[in-house]
Amino acid sequence: MSEEQKTTTAPAGPNVEAEKDVKNVLAELKAEEAKAGEPKADEAAKATEGKKDSEKNGAAADEAAEEAKIIAAAQKLGEDSEKKEEPKGDSKTVERGPGGQRGGRGGRPNYRNNIKSNLESQEPSSDPMAIRKQVEFYFSDSNLPMDKFLLSKVGGSENRPVPLSLIHSFKRMRHFQPFSAIVDALKESETLELTDNDTCVRRKVPLPESVKENPDPTVVKVFEDKAMSRSIYAKGFGKEEPSTQFDIEAFFAPYGPTNAIRLRRTPDKIFKGSVFVEFDSEETQKKFLALDPKPKWRGQELIIKSKKDYCDEKIRDIEAGRIKPNRGRGGFRGRGRGDRNGERDWRERRAEDQKRGFDKGGRGGRGNGNVRREIQKDARGVPVVQSTVEETPAAGQKRPREEDAKAGANGAENGAHPAKKVDVKEG
Repeated sequence: MSEEQKTTTAPAGPNVEAEKDVKNVLAELKAEEAKAGEPKADEAAKATEGKKDSEKNGAAADEAAEEAKIIAAAQKLGEDSEKKEEPKGDSKTVERGPGGQRGGRGGRPNYRNNIKSNLESQEPSSDPMAIRKQVEFYFSDSNLPMDKFLLSKVGGSENRPVPLSLIHSFKRMRHFQPFSAIVDALKESETLELTDNDTCVRRKVPLPESVKENPDPTVVKVFEDKAMSRSIYAKGFGKEEPSTQFDIEAFFAPYGPTNAIRLRRTPDKIFKGSVFVEFDSEETQKKFLALDPKPKWRGQELIIKSKKDYCDEKIRDIEAGRIKPNRGRGGFRGRGRGDRNGERDWRERRAEDQKRGFDKGGRGGRGNGNVRREIQKDARGVPVVQSTVEETPAAGQKRPREEDAKAGANGAENGAHPAKKVDVKEG
């Protein structure tokens, strides 16, 4: 081997080994770095996943927050709407009746809220005698000619059948159950008959031809005059309670059969504490008036007299000037609303009044006060008064003609027909 060859190979041995060592060390270092870098990569990956989850959770939270905002906004809109619908309580915009009740149609007070008797408080019953008595009262001469709603259904003297379902809807009829009990009871009635496969009822004897489907004061007065001799007036029953109607009916029951017991009310439907009672006959009425001692109401004495005496006393009070006649209806005087049936104007009524000697001082109704005035009576024969010593109207209210507010055969409140102002027949 030449010297040159030795120089080429011999010196390369130690460097090669060193280089290998360096490479090995570097490889080991890289391997260690790689191993050390793996956790960092995992952490980075986990961090990325966490970030994605966080973003998802954040989006969900944002959606929930947005939904909450929408709900809150909807609630606020509802509250604002309710506030707009609620009356502000301004007397100029919302009229309220006695006790603060809200007005009815046209802002007029709903005075029917002042009627306290609860006619639906009776226990369920299928008593055929009670059923017949109640329904026979509805169609009787003591009620039907004055009952505007039911008379329109009957058609006056036309005597049209009335559905039993309608009769059953009346407040005082609802406790009679089952419905078949009403049908069975009326099959035995002496004054009523069933028609249309036992689904309707009507009188066996129609009303007189003079009775039309709308109440006529002149015709009504004929029926009232016939009932006058068997009717009485009684006062002292106190304030009305839920059971007052039934309590008063029970009070008079021992003294004989009655055709009607009517609670008398002010124009705003508040019970006066007095009643008109129509007995079945003049004989029964006289026996009651002759009782000595007089019946007492819960230990308190009552003012009791015949209805005729009551009316005559009112007439004397009007003539003596102790009470004032009501001049706002029936064309009696002043700016009335015209005849009750609306068929005559004020000029015709004035001419008739002048023929009868009435003092007419023009449309204002101011005369010289020297002509004796005829006493105006309502359809029931009761003198029409503006105010009395016994019963005075509420402050600031005009008093229309004094009439009997009846509380017996009230209609349903479901819109089928208006509530009626009649009482029940008491047997």
